[in-house]
Amino acid sequence: MFNWPTLSHPPAAAKVPAYWVPPPARALPGTVSGIRHLTRADEIPRGAGLAAFGSLIVLPGFGSDSSVIDIRDPARPKRLSTFGDNGANFESAAADPEVAQRGHVDLESRMLGADRGAAIIAYPSGRLVTVLSTSSEIESWDITDPAEPRPLPPLVVPNSHKLGVVPGTPLVYNAGSRGGGQAGNLMGTDHTEIFDLSDPDDPQFVQDFQNGYSCHHIFFWNNPQQNKFRAICAGVEVTQIWDTADPRNPKVIVTLPVHHGVPGTPSAAVLVRVPGVIAIAEAFSHSAGLNRAGDILYVGDENGGGGLPPGCVASVATPAGDISAPIGAIWFYDISTETSPRLKGWWSAANNPTQKSATATCTAHHGRLVPDPDRDLLAMAFYGDGVILIDFSNPMLPRAVGQFVENSNTWEAWYYNGYLFTGDLARGLDVLTFD
Repeated sequence: MFNWPTLSHPPAAAKVPAYWVPPPARALPGTVSGIRHLTRADEIPRGAGLAAFGSLIVLPGFGSDSSVIDIRDPARPKRLSTFGDNGANFESAAADPEVAQRGHVDLESRMLGADRGAAIIAYPSGRLVTVLSTSSEIESWDITDPAEPRPLPPLVVPNSHKLGVVPGTPLVYNAGSRGGGQAGNLMGTDHTEIFDLSDPDDPQFVQDFQNGYSCHHIFFWNNPQQNKFRAICAGVEVTQIWDTADPRNPKVIVTLPVHHGVPGTPSAAVLVRVPGVIAIAEAFSHSAGLNRAGDILYVGDENGGGGLPPGCVASVATPAGDISAPIGAIWFYDISTETSPRLKGWWSAANNPTQKSATATCTAHHGRLVPDPDRDLLAMAFYGDGVILIDFSNPMLPRAVGQFVENSNTWEAWYYNGYLFTGDLARGLDVLTFD
C-alpha cells in the first residue's frame, strides 16, 4: 500500500541492510509429501508466535525473554539478542488517563500473559521495528541493530492478545480477543484499535474500528493485480472478512457465525458458565485466513482455549451433552461469493494416527500456507500434536500429508523460503524442511 518492503516482497535495491537479505531459498519438492526436522535452536527454551523478515526471526518468549534470531543459515539459527520486560510497565499503563477513557487493562491477562504475537515493520529509511502483544499493551522495539534491541513507546490498548501489521504499511491492527455481540463482549471491547507507526518514536492512534468484535487474531491477504486487499478477523463468536483497500478505514464485507452448532455438522456448541460472567462458547474462531486464490476461507478452532480438554479427542461427555469430532479443528468455506460463505468441510487432528504429547492439549492454533503450485497446503501448529501439513485442495475432503511431533507444544508455524519455522512452548525454535 505504501510500497514498503514486506516478507514476500523484499527490497530490490542494490544495497540494503545486511539482515534485510533473505536466506538462500530451498527449493520445494515437485510434490510435497511430508515434512521432516532439520534442526532446533537449543539455546532458546520457549517460543510463541513468531515473525520473520529478511534473515531475522523475532520469537516472543511468552513468559521468557523474547529473542532476535539470525537465520542467514537456516540449518544453524543463532540468537543475536534477547529483550522484553514481560509487561513490567503495567502499573504505568493502567494509570494512563487514555487507558481509563478507552477501556481498562485486563489484569488477569496481564498476570497470565507475556510477549506472544509479533510482527515486523521495515521502513524505507532502513529502520526495522517489531511490535509484540503483551496482554496489557503492544510493545514496540527498534531492531535495526538486531544485536541491541531498543525499546520504543508502547501502544496503549485495553488488552492485546495478538496483532497484525497491514503488509507494506506502518499500520498496526490490535486483536484484543474479547469477541462481541451478546455472547461475548466480556470486557466491553467490541472494536479493533488501529495505530499508525509512520514515526515509531511517536506512534499515533488512528481510530477504534467499529467492526462489532474484538478479534482473536488478524491475518491479511493482498493481490494488487486484482486490486483486492483483505483482512480476516477471527472474532471469537464470528469470523469476519474486511476490505482494507483503505487500510485506515477498513470495511466489513461479511460476518460469519462461529462454525460449531452449524446444522449438518457433527458438532455442538458447549457453554461454559463462569460466576458473574455470561455463558460463553467454548469453541470459537481462533485464527483464519484465505487460500492462494482467495476463494477458500479456513478457520481454526482452539476449543477450550488450548489449555483445557477436550482438544482433539473423538468424543467427550459434558454436562451439556456429548461433543463429537471435529474438536479443535480447521473448517473450510467456499467464499467465491464473499458475502455468502458456504461450509464445505473440516479437518480434525482427532483422527490423526500419531502419538500426541501427553503434557499438552491439541487444537488448531496458528499456521501458514505452503506455496505448492498445484495444491492448497496449510502448515498448522496443533500444540501437542506438533505441526501438521494439510492438503485442502478439495475443501470437502482435506487430508494430512505430513507431520512433525516430538515432545511438542507448538504455538505457530511459518513457511519461509522453503523452510518451516516454528515457535514452540516446549521446544523454542525448530526448523523443518519438506519431503
